[in-house]
Amino acid sequence: MVSNNGSHETRQVGADTQPSIPAMPSVPRGELYRGMPFLLLDAGGLRHNLGWQDDRNAGPSFVVVRLSPLGAVKVKERFPLTEQGWANAWRALSGRDASAAAAVAAALVKREAAGRKSATLAALDAESLVCLRRLRYNGGSGVPLAKGHAYDLRFLGDRIMVLPPGVAEAIVELPYQDVETLEVGGPGRVDKPTGDVLAVTLAVGLLGAVLGLFVLGLLGFFLGALIFGLVGALLGAGAAKTETIVRIRGESASLYFLHTERRPEALRMQLSEPLRAIRIARGGQPGDADEQAKLGSGSISDQLSKLASLLQQDLITRDEFEQLKARLIANP
Repeated sequence: MVSNNGSHETRQVGADTQPSIPAMPSVPRGELYRGMPFLLLDAGGLRHNLGWQDDRNAGPSFVVVRLSPLGAVKVKERFPLTEQGWANAWRALSGRDASAAAAVAAALVKREAAGRKSATLAALDAESLVCLRRLRYNGGSGVPLAKGHAYDLRFLGDRIMVLPPGVAEAIVELPYQDVETLEVGGPGRVDKPTGDVLAVTLAVGLLGAVLGLFVLGLLGFFLGALIFGLVGALLGAGAAKTETIVRIRGESASLYFLHTERRPEALRMQLSEPLRAIRIARGGQPGDADEQAKLGSGSISDQLSKLASLLQQDLITRDEFEQLKARLIANP
């Protein structure tokens, strides 16, 4: 058996064999705490497990634990949180329970793969100008995407990537120079249909009537129906959803996505940097600020035409169009 300080080993797995020692896993700070050890295996049915713990006396340590049938955890051996300590902990687990060692080895492989995936996604996040997560694909052409499924839409410095949620491998990539249009449109805020509001009102009102009848009798029936009905009406009328359409058209593909978290005007602001990068890649066309700066020159009709062009391209909202139009007419 290995001693608590990891200085020697007397238990052997076999006469001429040594257990294969996996690479020492990284131990995140959030998994190293006092109290119950963090264990590498979640599955039950095994007698032993391997993990780590910040012990009050020994400090950060690898631990080999014994599991009772009722789930109690007892630390049997403890080793320093070092490469040598890991090697000794692994040999101790292998010597006590070969099946547990095999299960922990499999868990370490999955843990390493998950760590690589997280690191890759973190690097991709750092590279992305904007990432719109879990947009629903509403259709299009020229791309191998499934209608109605959710995808992540990433805008990098030089291209658009469409990926499955939480995955770093793109299904579709469109270089910015191939993007003919990127449009963001409405309807934006969508209220629930009147029938749905009425259904919510009746359901909540009926619930209030039943509760009032049990508590206050007939009077409570009417009061409950009235009060809960008003609450239901407010809930139903106030419930609205956001529907913003993102349309991407390339030289050989078109894609339509539904975004339900931001309204069109807010999403256009969020995408201002990718929009600028696309314009530059398509031939150095001026950005929104440059376009709006040009509105101050030329005749009123020319300036109104420029405003209409910005509105048609969804670079400004209808409200912004009306405000700028009124300003031009008031101050020719």
